[in-house]
Amino acid sequence: MAFVLCGVVAVLAATGDAGWRIRLREAAVVAGPTVLLGEVADPVGEMPAAVWRDLAARPLWAAPADAGRPMIVNKVRLGEALRAALGATADSCLLPPSMALQRGGAVLREGDLRDIVVRTMTPQLASMGGEASFSDFRLPPFAFLEHPQQKVILEPLQPAPGRLSLRFAVLEMDGAVVRRFTGTAFLDVWLTVPCAAQPLNRGDRLEVEKVTWMRKNIAHLRAAPWDGRGGPWQLQRPVGAGQVVYQDDVAPNPAVTRGGIVTLVYESPALRLAVQGEALADGMPGETIQVRNLQSRKQVYATVRDGSTVVVR
Repeated sequence: MAFVLCGVVAVLAATGDAGWRIRLREAAVVAGPTVLLGEVADPVGEMPAAVWRDLAARPLWAAPADAGRPMIVNKVRLGEALRAALGATADSCLLPPSMALQRGGAVLREGDLRDIVVRTMTPQLASMGGEASFSDFRLPPFAFLEHPQQKVILEPLQPAPGRLSLRFAVLEMDGAVVRRFTGTAFLDVWLTVPCAAQPLNRGDRLEVEKVTWMRKNIAHLRAAPWDGRGGPWQLQRPVGAGQVVYQDDVAPNPAVTRGGIVTLVYESPALRLAVQGEALADGMPGETIQVRNLQSRKQVYATVRDGSTVVVR
């Protein structure tokens, strides 16, 4: 990089007492052949407007020779260039790890990319129900455009709660894709879902008084929550108080329950005999369970017909 020496700028205030600093940007676009301080930096703190007008107009060094092609300056070289151009005022500058410079064109910063994501995705989020918002963006700190007529779009994706993979495209005026780059964001979706109002054990019936409804971020749920419909239901596994009841935690109540008294029917082409029996396992219609004949005390396998009848053939 060729540097233009501007002469030493007088120190306007001691660094510790000035009440302001100058923050250099990570990325900037410059217009002319020489980089001006105001094109690559912003005042921080209570800097008098007249002071910033004077400093912003200070030439620093030669701009990149090739328009539309970014150039990277590391922190050490940036500090040396500022010292040469600004003298003691360089001590008031806050430097990034590096600076990317481009002559002409435009630059979008991380905040601009976030705005593109939110603006593009908001109509889709409205259809998800609940309260949806983005957090923990992991995006490029900046994206250069070769000229202001180019634009950046977020390519279509199907949103789902949790970490989203984002793909951006830089488009020419005719819609042609110049290049792509990626990022991620976390999609939080808050919904009111069923939770256990008290500790629930496997086999417990899921009755109204045992369920409470709580607001949860479904991005952190392991599976789909129970929708509260249908039933009657029972728990297939224990659920602690306040924990979400998932759809796979519940199952229909069995037609026949272990220990219940049923009509045990023996059926054959020539005979039909009905006696009382004791179910030794839960069973749904069509399932085969063990049943104890209460007259003979023998155990047999029978098929559940309904909530009160099992059949041996």
